[in-house]
Amino acid sequence: MRPFETLTPRGQARRLRRVALAALEQFDLEVTRVALLAHATNMLFRVRTEGGSSYVLRVCAPEWRDDVDLRSEAMWLAALARESDIGAPVPIPARTAGPLGPYVVVADAKGVRLLRCVLMSWIPGTPLGRLLSEGNLVKMGKLFARMHAHGAAFVPPLGFTTRRLGSFLARGEPNVLFSDPCMAEIAPEDREVLLRTRERVDAAHATLYAQPDGLRVIHNDLWHDNIKVDRGRLRPLDFEDTVWGYPVQDIAPALQDLMVDVAPDRYEPYVAAFRAGYEALAPWPERYEGEIDVYRAGRVLWVCNYVARFEREYLTSYTARMATLLRQFLETGQLRKVTATPEIS
Repeated sequence: MRPFETLTPRGQARRLRRVALAALEQFDLEVTRVALLAHATNMLFRVRTEGGSSYVLRVCAPEWRDDVDLRSEAMWLAALARESDIGAPVPIPARTAGPLGPYVVVADAKGVRLLRCVLMSWIPGTPLGRLLSEGNLVKMGKLFARMHAHGAAFVPPLGFTTRRLGSFLARGEPNVLFSDPCMAEIAPEDREVLLRTRERVDAAHATLYAQPDGLRVIHNDLWHDNIKVDRGRLRPLDFEDTVWGYPVQDIAPALQDLMVDVAPDRYEPYVAAFRAGYEALAPWPERYEGEIDVYRAGRVLWVCNYVARFEREYLTSYTARMATLLRQFLETGQLRKVTATPEIS
């Protein structure tokens, strides 16, 4: 049997479907159909049952999130389902709780090592990214405010993560970007921009975490395509980055991804709409003007580090593009895309 990593995406999907079927045997469901939904970092399958219900099964990439991360995601989702009408996915417990708890099961299939799987309720609707408007950005701001309120009141169960978003590296990932070999590949003028940006981001984190008030559980990846519009209602998805942090840190990646995906002249009106929605329910969480942009710059560094880890061949060209953006940030305190800037992440 060929090694998994040598298979085509289609071949990998077929093999992981066997893992999905083995995982589903651990739940009290009468499954009628299992179809590939997405193949990105994780493999997602849509599951349909005899009674007409739908679910999403995530076959988790082995090195992407650890056991505590997956358990914590499910714990917060279960609390959101019990304590709110936010409409997030509901984690489905297995027939018998295993060593990773009731919501994370381990399954295998021939040719694939043991993999962790999580089953959740299906969220209908259209990704918000296809329906961006000022009206929907107001709703998105309100959604963030409601989730921040729940995160502040959340009482973590035993075994919940203690991880904090205390640096631009959200999950203790190896700091490959700033290693000597990577720095040597980057043009000196771009290297200086990255180092200066890191200094500013690190200083902001140090100041923020010196004031423990406001720390709470946050989503940490609630951008517009991790939200569905379901009959006009916004519903959040993909909680696998659940961590302890501050509202400004939760808003920052969402606004960074928004800037990437919209025309330069739409960003400010959308941010204003988002802020209006948030402030309808809670005070705006920035402690000083431009604070969110600092953490957005940290998000850019995080993506650069991802490129350094997994797409090294693009490191020089990618960091050159990001340095143009970050240079403007260092000069003005604002992170903004201009028409001449290539698309960024």
